[in-house]
Amino acid sequence: MKPETLLAELDDDQRRAVTCAPTATIVHAGAGSGKTRVLTHRIAWRIAQGDVDPSRVLAITFTREAAAEMRRRLRALGVTRHDRPGDVDQPTIGTFHAVALALLRRRASDTSAVVPNIVGNRVTLLNQAVGEDSLGRNAQAVLAEIDWAHARTISPDRYAQEVQRLHRSTTVDPRRVADAYVAYEQLKAKRGLADLDDLIKLATRTLNDRSDFASATRFRFRHLFVDEAQDMNPLQYAFFEALRGDRDDVFIVGDPLQAIYGWNGADPALFRSLPDALNQPTVLALPSNYRCTPEVLEIARHVVASSAAVNDQARELRSRRSSGLPVEFIEVDDDIDEVAVARRVVEQHVRSGIEPSVAVLARTHQLLEPVKSSLTSAGIPVASRRASTMRANAIDEVAECRTRHDLTVWAADVIVESTDEDERIVAEQLQAYLRSSTQGVVDGRSAAAYLRASHSTPERYGVELLTFHAAKGREFSTVVIIGAERGLLPHASATSDAQLSEEARLAYVACTRAADRLVITRARRRNNRVTTLSPYFTDLPPSVRHRSQSLPDAPPAKLPRLSTPADPRVTADKDLKRRLRVVRDVIARANFSLPEAVLSDAEISRIVAEKPSDLEQLSKILGPLTASRLGPAILREMSEPA
Repeated sequence: MKPETLLAELDDDQRRAVTCAPTATIVHAGAGSGKTRVLTHRIAWRIAQGDVDPSRVLAITFTREAAAEMRRRLRALGVTRHDRPGDVDQPTIGTFHAVALALLRRRASDTSAVVPNIVGNRVTLLNQAVGEDSLGRNAQAVLAEIDWAHARTISPDRYAQEVQRLHRSTTVDPRRVADAYVAYEQLKAKRGLADLDDLIKLATRTLNDRSDFASATRFRFRHLFVDEAQDMNPLQYAFFEALRGDRDDVFIVGDPLQAIYGWNGADPALFRSLPDALNQPTVLALPSNYRCTPEVLEIARHVVASSAAVNDQARELRSRRSSGLPVEFIEVDDDIDEVAVARRVVEQHVRSGIEPSVAVLARTHQLLEPVKSSLTSAGIPVASRRASTMRANAIDEVAECRTRHDLTVWAADVIVESTDEDERIVAEQLQAYLRSSTQGVVDGRSAAAYLRASHSTPERYGVELLTFHAAKGREFSTVVIIGAERGLLPHASATSDAQLSEEARLAYVACTRAADRLVITRARRRNNRVTTLSPYFTDLPPSVRHRSQSLPDAPPAKLPRLSTPADPRVTADKDLKRRLRVVRDVIARANFSLPEAVLSDAEISRIVAEKPSDLEQLSKILGPLTASRLGPAILREMSEPA
């Protein structure tokens, strides 16, 4: 793709980030600002300019889903690619774990060293390590603490001390965790096994200890890109620094306002320290939000206003959408009424006939169970986490694995990283398949065939019920946030200043999942106990519609109409205009552009007046290129009955 074509649909801030000088660059990308769009366009633009060899590009992401999305976008931009980190003729894109493993394999092939086998069943290994003192149901919690310690580069002998120093809340006695941590590490070493985080540690150590290997790696990966850098933990940051060396050709994208994984070992202070570490890099911002209406963005800024570290960035954010519905804050008597409110809002959305999605978000899983029961009893489908699509994508990834070792790594990677239930089910089924297939050739094709044959879960689409953490990276037309109370927001486990700041950012992330309508609820009594209003939702902005009642007034399914009789044709035309604006807004959000740049109000008025019935007629209004691009969506709305 030509360089000028790559820049055609970017706004000024995005274009500045894509075309800036090839020195160390940090981009602060706000929610809904098009960060992945900028990152992939930056790679494609530099390749198109001819100053970058695609095989010298390394892009590191935090999840396999993000890596797959980046590859898809680069392919759409004309940058061909291979799926596996380690291929040498195209950009290498992968997670920290995948990149570390690829480097260790390359080192092993050059020196005849042995790459450790990845632990297949971590719970079993942990229980074997602790012997008779079985951890039982606490095994997963202990493994989570071991992973946190790995991420923070904390050794077993320092674990209990660090837990106390950082005010970390644990469900298992820290001394017991420390003992299990020691036994687990010793058994891994004895059997020549490694966890995924061990791969990063080993790769970092090899880069730091072997100057020849480090030089060869940095020569190969001359252009380094990092996505979601605000989520780096100390282990990953050390790996990044070992890869970078003293080079300046790095492009880092992150959003301090969305740093929400401190509980899992991430340290947002590392992102804030990058300007000093990179020696006065170019620092740019993407403050334009193409997802949320101004009303939604205003309350999102409000919830993080108390956090001084991010307050300046929050003030710079601006919505590029036109004004929309007011945010609703509803206080109800108890948690039973709260469930009723959530169901009412979902019913309103379903009745409206608007295609964009709807979600109910909560700080914890427990709050979502009564909502699920209520929606199900009302005949409203609850999504099974995009079961069919996510499972199919996971099995496709399994099919690409070449060896038993690749399959073992993939399964472990998913179980450690993924928050998607369906992906984790595939990984667990794959582990069972590997345990049962002890003879014969085992590769991705045979494993994928087994997984497809064993699938019996029906497809279910509907309302998404998600925790705040699981909702990150998603967007919905309508969002209901329940549980706006102290003890939930912020969560009772947050006691230190850093933890409280993270809770505020988590509330910000939840708010910015809403594109068009946001409803926030608070129950005065929960589980028969009096609650206190969350400090994030005190002194609400004047634009917020604050109500105190059991159930909200039901807004009409369509736009408000005058109470006097209206000509049916006029009414139908108004409704068609509304539907076309919805289509326009959805397309604009998907492409991070202004709605008016997709389809102007004048063009909508002409479409409604002339009512084209095919692409040829529509092209007379919009031109052939725009008509071919938007025609199917527009004509579908034209054919809908009034």
